[in-house]
This record gives sequence, structure tokens and C-alpha cells, in this order.
Amino acid sequence: MPHPDEPTLVAYVAEHSSATALAVYDATDPAAAFAALRAAAGEISQIRHPDEPHSGLPNWCAVLDEDGVPVLRLDMKDEIRYSALVVRIVLDRLAAGGVDGRLAPKRPPESPFRYDPNADRYSGMEPLTQLDERGLPPGFPAGFPVPEQATLVLAQRGRDGVAEHAAWRRSTGAFPGYLDRLRAFGCTFGPVPRLLTARDHGTVRYTLWRDGAGGSVTLYQSAAARRPGSTLYWYVSVVWQQRAEPPATAVEPDEAPDMRPIPTGPAAAREVAEFLAPAPLVAGYETVMALATAARAIDGLVSAPPDPADRRPRPAVIAGRLTHLLGRLDREQLSTVRHVCLTMVTNILATGRRPRPRGLRLVADENGHLYAADLRDGVREAVSSEDLPAFEAGTAVAQSAPMIIEGLSGLRDAPVPPPADRYAWLFAGLSPQHLAATRDACWRILTPT
Repeated sequence: MPHPDEPTLVAYVAEHSSATALAVYDATDPAAAFAALRAAAGEISQIRHPDEPHSGLPNWCAVLDEDGVPVLRLDMKDEIRYSALVVRIVLDRLAAGGVDGRLAPKRPPESPFRYDPNADRYSGMEPLTQLDERGLPPGFPAGFPVPEQATLVLAQRGRDGVAEHAAWRRSTGAFPGYLDRLRAFGCTFGPVPRLLTARDHGTVRYTLWRDGAGGSVTLYQSAAARRPGSTLYWYVSVVWQQRAEPPATAVEPDEAPDMRPIPTGPAAAREVAEFLAPAPLVAGYETVMALATAARAIDGLVSAPPDPADRRPRPAVIAGRLTHLLGRLDREQLSTVRHVCLTMVTNILATGRRPRPRGLRLVADENGHLYAADLRDGVREAVSSEDLPAFEAGTAVAQSAPMIIEGLSGLRDAPVPPPADRYAWLFAGLSPQHLAATRDACWRILTPT
């Protein structure tokens, strides 16, 4: 039987297909509502993905207790064509369970702070609906110094419950003396890589540590500082977690903006990787940074138009360009780069994060290194055997880099280094030697002679 709110609910799910939250409000029997939503979640999870029939449709589908309200949360990415089916499954399960009440999108709780999107810096966070009697996230230590004459504009907790984040704003000027107050509170300061302070105007950022806990502090200006006529705000952002390691090298804080030269190359990548990633992922993250840098150089060669006088097939033209760029690498190095890229692509496809591209048939060669068989067959007549290794390696880097970078999305903007298992899947099947060889090969081709 049609439900009066069904069209509205379908429209909501379609608009929020990657972050659906359907709640049952005012149910006489909350336990029955939870059971009905769990049954619906189980049925939704059995829907097959249209492009990957061996995989379920949703990336995530679960029922959560949110302040006593049963909520079905669903991520089915952009598959909006299933919105009506999802809603019908939920309504049928509620009806079958005799659940009264009302099915509706989850209402956001009333915020205890004035939200400012300029303060929302980190991924994997959710807003706090309540603060403690101090007006702070409850995990902040007793006596924590609150910035003076400032307005709290954000309070968050990581979805894994590890870290909390608070941010304050004011329009009357910077926060002189605040770092001194943190030092008087007992905080030890650690350095932050320059690459991570370059994105915001006038940024000052340090790690914090005190009695086994800690996080970071960031002082910065709003982007409006660069727009004439816009209001200029100054911000203090503090991340805190209950367990933290002291900095390897303590530094004296300076309230002056971080104006150090922006570094590049392997040393800069290693510094960022060691800062952002847990130890087991440092080598992998370094490799991804090197691949991303190499992909930018390769993209220009692949996309550049051919010389009108050059009558060779386009694959032959691209192969010649790639051989010129990658000529410093021998066949084994090129094969390893290709294999590492394609292995990470295989790992991404296995999770269902991306649909499998048509014509991507991966085969292992005599050394166990993957190659794209259809690509090799398609260019066999146009690309010489001498140019084929560079062509395949360059193509693998250029085409896989966006997917690989997306696979690590959230790591750069995480408030604290995440657990290794959150991203370790990306590097499954790759040895440290594979990763190191690929990292070094990418930096080698980008280093001027």
C-alpha cells in the first residue's frame, strides 16, 4: 500500500544517496522499530551492485541507536535509481513489524555552538550535540585554557571516538599570548611539516603533548583576508586525544605565521608521511605521493596534441614521449612500477569503491607482475617492443593515480594518525621492496640530471 510520505522519502534518499539517514520517531515499541530497520538493512545489503554482481549495492548499511532513536544509515554512492526500492523495503519491514511512529530523515540535533565552515578542517568527524559545564568537548583536560574574547564555532568528536576538536573565532585580531598559555598549562610543542601549513593564510601550527595526552593547535586567518570588503576572522583550532606520544623534537612556539620555504621531493614526502600516517603505512604513503607527483608530469605528455607532421598512430607518439621521460628506468623498474599501480587498482576494485572499468583484464607476466592484457593487445602493432615497457608503466601511473589518491582520501585531513588497518587494504599484496622500488623510480624520473 502506498505511504503518504513515500515520494518525499524517495526524493530525500536520492538526494542523499551516499549519506542516507532514515529515523523512526515516536514509536510505541522502539525495540520493534530497531528490529524492523535491521531486517530492512539486511535486505538492502542483499541487493546486488549493477556493475559488480558479486558485490552488494551499499558501501555501508547499518542501524544505529542515536539518542534512543533507531536510525538506518546507508551509503550507496550515486546509485539513486535504487532510492524507491530502498524506501519501499524500509516501509514494508516497518509495516510487517507492526511499527507505529513516523519514518523521516534524521533531524540534526540543535547545535550548542555557532557553526562556521571555515573551522571545519578535519575529515572523519561528527559534531558534538552537548558540551560539558566548561563549554568544551568532555575529553579536554581540566583547566584547559580557553581562548579569550572568542566565540566557539565548532566542537567535534572523531567517529572512532579517539580525538576531539574545538575551534574558536574572533574578528578583533589575532590571539597573542595563547601559545604561552598552553605552555604554562604544561604543553610541549612539536613541529608540523611546512607542506601542511601552506594552504591557509597566516597559519601557525604545532603538535601538543601533556602527560601522555595531546594533539595539535592551529592559529590561522579566514580566506576572507584575501577578499576586499569581506570580514576578516582569526581562528584557534585545537585537537585533543587521551593518548599521544611526545614529539621526537620539542620546539619553542612562535606566534609568527609559518613562512618557511615550501619543500619538495623525497625528503618532503617522507616528512609528511611520517607525520600523517601510522608507522606501517609510511612507506605506502610515500609511494603514493611519489606516484601522484609523477602522474602530473606524465599527464602532460599523454594529453599534449601530436605534432601535425607526425603521422604515427597516437599510441606510438605517446609511447615515444613516455620512453623519453622514463628512459632512466630499466625494464625491471618499469615492470615494478606498473605492477604496483595495477595491484593497488585491483585492491580498490575489490572493495567496491570504484566500478570495474570495461576492458581492464589484468594478467600476471612470467615474473608475477600484473599488466593490462587488453591494452597490450590493442597497441601491439603501434608500439614497438622497445617502447612498450615505458608506455605500459606510464599509462598505469597516469590512469591509476586518481583512484589511488582517492583510496587514501581522509588521511591528509585526519585530526590524528588513524589506525593502520583503515588504509592497509590499499597495499595488500605489495612488499616493502615493491613500494620502495616504485617510490624511488618515480623520484628518479622527476629529478633533473
